[in-house]
Amino acid sequence: MTSRGTIRLHPEAFLAPSVIVCEGASEVGLLRGLDLYWDELGHGSINARGVSLVDAKGVSKIYGRARPFVALDYRVAVLRDDDAKPNAAEEDMFVGAGCAVFAWQAGRALEDELFNSLPDDAVHALLEKAVEWCGDVMVDAQLSTASGNTLDLAACRGMVTAATRTAMATASKSKQNPWFKSVTAYEEVGRTIVGPSLQHADPNLRSIVRRLRLWLTSVG
Repeated sequence: MTSRGTIRLHPEAFLAPSVIVCEGASEVGLLRGLDLYWDELGHGSINARGVSLVDAKGVSKIYGRARPFVALDYRVAVLRDDDAKPNAAEEDMFVGAGCAVFAWQAGRALEDELFNSLPDDAVHALLEKAVEWCGDVMVDAQLSTASGNTLDLAACRGMVTAATRTAMATASKSKQNPWFKSVTAYEEVGRTIVGPSLQHADPNLRSIVRRLRLWLTSVG
């Protein structure tokens, strides 16, 4: 990934002292949504602190997209899933250069992290947001497929269990009609669901977001 290609795709990022390269649009949207939530609480926006978000458009492209910023001595971090990992040597070089890597818990994509780590009411809120955007018929069918026909929408609207969490996480990542996979969708999810429920989430997710927020709000 050349500097010229990155400049062409993300010229605004070169005007910011800090850059976080996100694996995809989902992570960009989530961070935007969390930033809006924190700003509404009076903590200020990361934009005002000179942080730019860059969409790498895939795990295999993360470090190619980050490399030009590192070479030019920008303050750089990466936010990625952990279900598919980037090249280990590239990541080691990135960390060795003093840059930060933030990843969801072992083996998890963003959807796995949210459905398995957020409190029950937030999980139900994610499900209802999916119904609002995708329709109950589609969501019901996706849940049935994801669970091997053992769960449906009605079941997932009931008691939250390990099985319903797994089914919802899997269904939300459907190749056709995924529930949230866009900047706009995840921005709303981050602002209205994830942000308000983080204090009651799994401690490991809280720790990841706490460290990420510290990086985002620190002055380089």
